[in-house]
Amino acid sequence: MNRNSTARRGAFLLATTGLVTAGLLGGTAQAIPNSASLWVGYGKANTYASVKCVQQTSNSLHYQTGYKEIAVDGRFGPDTYGAVVAIQKWASLEQDGVVGPRTGDVMVESTKDSFGCYRSLPTLR
Repeated sequence: MNRNSTARRGAFLLATTGLVTAGLLGGTAQAIPNSASLWVGYGKANTYASVKCVQQTSNSLHYQTGYKEIAVDGRFGPDTYGAVVAIQKWASLEQDGVVGPRTGDVMVESTKDSFGCYRSLPTLR
C-alpha cells in the first residue's frame, strides 16, 4: 500500500468516525465510553480499584437491589457477580454480570459517585 492510499484510508476512517459520533449517518449517536476505564467482570481485565468500586457501590445499593452486602476485597468473585446482576435487574439492564458503560452509569449516578468511582468504572459520560 502506498502513502497516498494509506493517507486516504486514514482520512476516510477519521471522517467516518466523526460522522458516526455526531449521528449523521442515520440512527442514534453512540456515546464514547470513558476510555480510562475497562469493563469489569469475569473474563475482563479487572483492576483492584474498579472491583472495589463495584463492591462499594453495590453495598450502597443493596437495599434497592435486594442483594446482600458483600466483602470489599477488590477481587471479582461470585458475590460481586451476583451483586452486579442484581443491580442490572434493578435498573432493567441486560443481566450479564459485567459492568460496562450502562451499568457503570447506573452505579455512579445512583450513588452520586460518593466513592469517587467515575474514573474506575466505565461510563457513558
